Amino acid sequence: MRKTTKGALAAGAAAALLIGGAGTLAYWTAEDSADGGPVASGNLTLASNDDCDTWVYAAGSASAGETVTAFVPGDVVTTTCSFAVGATGDNLAATVDVPDSLEFTVPAEAASFAADVDASFTLGGAALADDATITEDNDGDVLAATFLVEFPYGDATAVNVDDMQDITATLDTLTVTLTQVDPNP
Repeated sequence: MRKTTKGALAAGAAAALLIGGAGTLAYWTAEDSADGGPVASGNLTLASNDDCDTWVYAAGSASAGETVTAFVPGDVVTTTCSFAVGATGDNLAATVDVPDSLEFTVPAEAASFAADVDASFTLGGAALADDATITEDNDGDVLAATFLVEFPYGDATAVNVDDMQDITATLDTLTVTLTQVDPNP
């Protein structure tokens, strides 16, 4: 090889080092992907059995155990409704809750009023503690909610009890909610 060719090659190499720094300019990479397979999610469902048609006066109140035909302010009534639980998921846990009150809207000339609501629950026939959760083990179980509804007994400043006369209130918004608990809080 001629001295001029060798010099040109050496100059080119030196220029490449100056442009790219002291490291190399070339590197190798490789990439591929793997089929990770399917991942399926679970579910959380609650389906009413539509079996809570009969209201009775609650234990400890006037007319306890008798069917409600015409309530008056201050009455406490109860019914039990059941729901089919659908619960699948490796780390599924859910709490049970009901609203604290029900709002009733009565005819236009009268005011609306709220009734206090409380509930207790059984799951698969056993009492469900307040802090208990529903898990995948309860898939297919029956959740029974015993609702306790207290109609307000008011005074002239809180609730005008005359507004509650001759009304029909359908208690069809008895809502039970299952709420998933974060598995990794």
